[in-house]
Amino acid sequence: MKYKTRIIIFSVLVLLVAGALFLGVKYFGKEGSDISITSATSTAPPKIFPETIPEAEQKTLDLPRTFSHPLYKFSFNYPAGFTANILPSTEAGGETIVVQNQSKNAGFQIYLEPYDASDTDITKERLAQDIPEMKIKESQEVIIGSSGRGLAFVAADTNTREVWFIFGGTLYQITAPMENDTLLQRVLNTWKFK
Repeated sequence: MKYKTRIIIFSVLVLLVAGALFLGVKYFGKEGSDISITSATSTAPPKIFPETIPEAEQKTLDLPRTFSHPLYKFSFNYPAGFTANILPSTEAGGETIVVQNQSKNAGFQIYLEPYDASDTDITKERLAQDIPEMKIKESQEVIIGSSGRGLAFVAADTNTREVWFIFGGTLYQITAPMENDTLLQRVLNTWKFK
């Protein structure tokens, strides 16, 4: 039950961030935000970053910068021109890291939250049991760093790449627009736990 509550809190957080970005674009134009958001239609999921770095360029970007989290003791490399910021903690004790390049409309986010059952592997079956209303596609098991088993999938309602896993008593939920999937995969290949 705690897992379901955490997912609901994460979903609300994502909606709040998307709403803030929408209001920044609508009321402040390019000066308030460099991110453009298109309105969703009934047949296609909304695109968070409709124009971004072409996939061919994502495949060749250098990753010279390193983000290291002081508390959770993990690091990963990311491209020059991107920023990595830790947002304030939520009431549930979680926090969000946003890695983005606003001028190129590219990025991803990592939501971290303490998790009681540290030996739990996130699998397609586990998600179906804990969050039956969540529809996923293209799921595959992944290993990040030296952690336990995790799951990479596409969230059908938002058309975002999701990578979820538990390591050291922390639930990691990594989200990127599908348009930035190649970049996210390359960054995750550099992920290390200390």
